Amino acid sequence: MKFKESYKYINPENYIEKFTNTDWYLKLYPELNEYFYSYDGNRENKTQEWLDHRKEFAIMIMELLEADKIPLGKSGTNWDADRKAIDTIVIHHTSTSPDMSLKIINTLGLIRLYAPFYSKKEEPEYGQPIWSNHFYQNKPTFIAYHYIIEQDGTTHHILKDNEIGWQAGKWDMNCNSISVCFLDDLKNKFPTKQAIQSARNIIKQYENCQILGHKEINTKTTCPGGLFEGEDGWKKLLI
Repeated sequence: MKFKESYKYINPENYIEKFTNTDWYLKLYPELNEYFYSYDGNRENKTQEWLDHRKEFAIMIMELLEADKIPLGKSGTNWDADRKAIDTIVIHHTSTSPDMSLKIINTLGLIRLYAPFYSKKEEPEYGQPIWSNHFYQNKPTFIAYHYIIEQDGTTHHILKDNEIGWQAGKWDMNCNSISVCFLDDLKNKFPTKQAIQSARNIIKQYENCQILGHKEINTKTTCPGGLFEGEDGWKKLLI
């Protein structure tokens, strides 16, 4: 396979053989654990070289995934069988540059959500080809969000209402919620007016739902940013 991107810290050719196996994520466990599973998102604790290495590793997997070079499951557990009536809308942000592609978000979903789950020896899915039970634009998708909103208000409807997004950090909440994610780094700023309006338009479709930021459910995260809550927070703009 010819890789489109240029790499400084890794040689993708050295990894291709590992991706011929359905349990590729087990063979790549040391790298995946260091750069994704154990990473808490705090960039200040990491060197630029480490961050660049992590970025290259994600891009490599993205290229292989887009080229259909990663063996995925063709069937598997129907996670959506646990779907409950929707009573909550969970708000997220990507905490990344607003030009991040959906392809990278999909890749990160695969290696940050599904791969670690399939690596648990106590689960029946251990070592099996990864299956999400979700499709977007006729391809398997591992994106955790039902909606992704760009800065200009453009909205991508990824998951259907009857599908469970692996997004809240608690399975029970996943089962009865819709997830809306702003494609932006909102650690210390508000979303754009256009993005807020798009979010409002989505929320109007789900009557009588409570609106919660991701961090109001999972205290281990700061998502969707430090200005979401409070008397002057942008949570109020969504109603």
